[in-house]
Amino acid sequence: MKHNQAAIQEPTSVALAGQFEEDAGVGFESADSSAYSIPFIAILQSGSPQVKKSDGAYIKGAEEGMLYNTVTQEVIDGATGITVIPCAFKRSFVKWAPRDSGGGFKGELQPSDPQVQAGVLDKDGRLTDSEGNLLSDTRTHYVLVLDGNGGYQPAVISLASTQIKKSRQWMSKMNGIKLQRADGTHYTPAMFSHMYRVSTVPESNDKGSWFGLKVEILGVVESAELYQAAKAFRDAISSGEAKEQAPQQHEARGDDYADRDGEF
Repeated sequence: MKHNQAAIQEPTSVALAGQFEEDAGVGFESADSSAYSIPFIAILQSGSPQVKKSDGAYIKGAEEGMLYNTVTQEVIDGATGITVIPCAFKRSFVKWAPRDSGGGFKGELQPSDPQVQAGVLDKDGRLTDSEGNLLSDTRTHYVLVLDGNGGYQPAVISLASTQIKKSRQWMSKMNGIKLQRADGTHYTPAMFSHMYRVSTVPESNDKGSWFGLKVEILGVVESAELYQAAKAFRDAISSGEAKEQAPQQHEARGDDYADRDGEF
């Protein structure tokens, strides 16, 4: 993993280190989950601002195919990928304003919303509403990203357009896991019972090329602490206590093709 932040340092003074420990957590007492942003994990493409040296959002060392944390602004080698525990899932339609009117996030709709049901396809085959806003079918996976040292961070992986099939495959893998009870019957364990590796692979169609998602199962979650943390994150998402930041239409996207849209 590459970082563009200054390294975290420990205090050199023994006395000050003791004071740090004594005051642990002070200042954060009134900050609940709504005070923090849940980052998106996006794939950098050839046209992403983070890979362009002429762009103000450029990150040194960033390359297409890397994974990008939209809050910490870390970039991770896409071939190596990250280890995640999936915690929750939702399907929604993200509304984007037309690009010729400035673009931008305009809200999120449920699949049953009348605006979605009344949507029509534009000349490129994309679903739009009566005002010309793009309604992007989006599959959102809430995960814990593991750091390899026992630590973890909540994050969101948002998949749309060509990557929807990757979401379906991932969901099928998770739902296909069967464990055996003592009486010999089988059951499907919780989504957060297993770990997965998320990496990137090159993809293309007749409209261009880009990097897409690859998901591989790694194995069962052995740590009770991680399992409970994943369950707690799932509960926070389900209750509405924790929410991701509003997506940015071009924050980490690359060149656009008619059948490639969305955050990822």
